[in-house]
Amino acid sequence: MRGRGTEDVRRHNLSTLLGLVHARGGVTRAEVTRELGLNRSTIGALVGALVEAGLLVEQAPSDGAPGRVGRPSLEVRPHPAGAEVLAGYVDVHAVQVVRVGLGGTVRGRRTVATSAPPTPARAAALLASAAGDLLAAAPPGLLAGVGVAVPGLVRARDGVIAHAPNLEWSDAPFAEVVAAELEATTGRRLRVDVANDADLGLMAEHRRGAAVGLTDVVYLCGTYGLGGGVLTGGHPLTGHRGYAGEVGHVSVDPDGRACRCGSRGCWESETLAAAWAEPFDLDPDAPDVADLVLARLATGGVVSRRTRDKLSRAFARGLANIVHLFDPQAVVLGDGLWHRLWPEVRDDVMPWVDRLVMPAMRAGVDVRTSALGEGSTVLGAAELALTPLLQDPLGLQSSPDPDPVLQG
Repeated sequence: MRGRGTEDVRRHNLSTLLGLVHARGGVTRAEVTRELGLNRSTIGALVGALVEAGLLVEQAPSDGAPGRVGRPSLEVRPHPAGAEVLAGYVDVHAVQVVRVGLGGTVRGRRTVATSAPPTPARAAALLASAAGDLLAAAPPGLLAGVGVAVPGLVRARDGVIAHAPNLEWSDAPFAEVVAAELEATTGRRLRVDVANDADLGLMAEHRRGAAVGLTDVVYLCGTYGLGGGVLTGGHPLTGHRGYAGEVGHVSVDPDGRACRCGSRGCWESETLAAAWAEPFDLDPDAPDVADLVLARLATGGVVSRRTRDKLSRAFARGLANIVHLFDPQAVVLGDGLWHRLWPEVRDDVMPWVDRLVMPAMRAGVDVRTSALGEGSTVLGAAELALTPLLQDPLGLQSSPDPDPVLQG
């Protein structure tokens, strides 16, 4: 028992050290000593183990040390050719894959446009093909896993997509299908984790984006469907089955537009691509629909003004519901239409939010755009894939099967 306790403490310290380097991109040994509260010899042993595993490197501080008195503390950074993951994002009209290393460094990216929502099999094939291209460019030192974001209800334990109305998927064993396609394409048996796109966008923004240091946040994303990820008291809100956060289907107009979920007047159907495109006679499925809408808004005129007013009011109703339900420190607009539209329509939306939110809750309503731009969702998928490595840094190296297939 004593030996097991010692090993558990060591694993915890290795995890904390690797997580610190991953979050900051690089830290000095002196900073590590302060953060972990351990003596220098213990820190040296922990750093040495992760360097030997090929996960970290030590080097002189990146800012140099001209004029500094005494010996500078070495800087610990992710190995530039060390561990990485593949991250994917399946959306209605595109499949995206990136290679991401420790520290959040993007080492490659592929995006494949699709003319219609892909089937699960087609999406998995596109993910695997793009992943094969990325891996062929430069074989990774350690490929720790695969994370995939999907706009729908995801059963976390096994990666089954219970329902994704905008993709028209139901009960799709997506993690299993992706793992099989990746093995057929790359020859690698890899761990595949799948989660909701908004939950993953929230994870990325909380770890290294617009929500760093916050404990209560709502993250919104989507162009065709409006997904929400919720952080409350520093913890993700998941719900009984992991489906919490489907804020796009709160009602903002009971007599409004039909929604793909089967209801009417949902927040997403009243404020996303189709609702903006119809008054301007635009194609809601156009890949540049946000640019087209912004161009029409810039021209002014009666249609522009009426559309702006109507949809800004509808979006404000949804925001007011979010504030009343979750009392967040911030609402972050991530990947999707409203991230692009917000600078143009903010001054139309916020006065309505002020009118609709209870007086005691109005102060400090903070709506901000993603600090990670349009990539927060797929970067969240990378964080998901890196989580097992960050929790047990030497676990993959010691595994009898270096490429285990695990789902969920």
